[in-house]
Amino acid sequence: MGLSAGGLASGLDVAGMTQQLVAAERAPKEQRIKEQQQKLEVQLSGYGQIKSAVSGLEDMVKKFSEDKVFAGQSAKSSESGFVSVEASDKARNGSYTVEVLEIAKSHKVVTNNAFDADPKAKLGSGDLEITVDGKTMSVTIEPDKSSLKDVLNAINNSADNPGVTATVINDANGSKIVFSSTDTGVANEISIDASGMTGELAKLSFDPANPTANADMVEMQNGVDAKIKIDNFTEITSSSNKIEDAIEGVTLDIKKLTNTDDVKFATIDITNDTSTAKSSIESFVEKYNEFIDTADSLSKYDTESKSSGPLNGDSLTRSIISQMRNMMNAGIEVDGRTYSLSDFGITTDRYGKIEIDDDKLDDALKDNFNAFNAFFHTDEKGFLDKAEAIFKGYTSSTDGSLTNKEKSLKEQQDRLNDDMDDLNERMKAFEERTYQQFTAMDAAIGKMNNQLNTMMSLMTF
Repeated sequence: MGLSAGGLASGLDVAGMTQQLVAAERAPKEQRIKEQQQKLEVQLSGYGQIKSAVSGLEDMVKKFSEDKVFAGQSAKSSESGFVSVEASDKARNGSYTVEVLEIAKSHKVVTNNAFDADPKAKLGSGDLEITVDGKTMSVTIEPDKSSLKDVLNAINNSADNPGVTATVINDANGSKIVFSSTDTGVANEISIDASGMTGELAKLSFDPANPTANADMVEMQNGVDAKIKIDNFTEITSSSNKIEDAIEGVTLDIKKLTNTDDVKFATIDITNDTSTAKSSIESFVEKYNEFIDTADSLSKYDTESKSSGPLNGDSLTRSIISQMRNMMNAGIEVDGRTYSLSDFGITTDRYGKIEIDDDKLDDALKDNFNAFNAFFHTDEKGFLDKAEAIFKGYTSSTDGSLTNKEKSLKEQQDRLNDDMDDLNERMKAFEERTYQQFTAMDAAIGKMNNQLNTMMSLMTF
């Protein structure tokens, strides 16, 4: 409340005395609340750092699982300009020769005669049917929207377009329409029925089974399937130049015909992707050691400065560190034998950090890649799935231990904020009562002074 000067009757500093009493009453209570608020903020910050570090590990192992980084295969083509290659984790080690006998091509048909390209031209109207790979669309051309541009837009923008693009090429004779199949291969040949059209557009019919039947349409390019020969024995055809699983787990991208430019074939080599596996281990070790540094920093006690981190002595933090260390040392059974990370050159030092013995890891990746793969990627029982489950137990948005701890601390913050609001209200009422009491005392003293002055004046002769 706003305090007036007061003390006019007695000379007392009513406002000042009131403020001093209120401040004295408020200070210890306010200090206690603020100290608790500050402590909670520091703890929340600490738990936030721990949770962020654990979430980073969780995200990493989850991505490792999805990408199969410890089971990956590396694919290399000796002639990537002719055949490029990719391999999934389903591929198996091996070497193959690939000859490219045919490149897949899209089907193209062009009008023999030129069309008037004037935007105001009316080329005809009616229903035009176009079929690709058994799928047919019917395009209605209205008489007042039958210019060359209108016709192309109607075809290209049709919601039922089966996979054909209409464009214009301009030669010495004028503008001609080119129909191209979106996808390559023999199955994607274009058939056009213009029997329902009038005017110039009635000349657009084309039957791929009898390409010369309509002299007004010309086949620019046949639809062609890609054809390759593997190991000089097995011939494979594909409507696309991307050929998947001709070799299990391998995608071949056909680019040029072999038997030209002195290139008879491309050699495809599939090997274990040890490089990605090792770099992924190194990334995990770095991320894990960052977590250990964060946890140690927040929970340590400095004997020299006699100061402690915000999570010093915290049971949840100790539990997380303990479970992490147990996870790093746990054994996992692979084909009847129990392996641990140490078998692959990954060990824990006395500070809880991970170290890598590069030679031992390289040997394991070279000589025991299948066991390495199974150790990490076996469903539910592999290291990655177990690690993800542990991390999720702390970070889950519904019942994670760290999430629940943060929720509890925030609830305590809310209660302290309510306590501060209550204190403000109580101090406001206390201030009003105190001021009224001092004002009454001031008035009483003033009255007594007046009475004393009157008595003294009566006694004066």
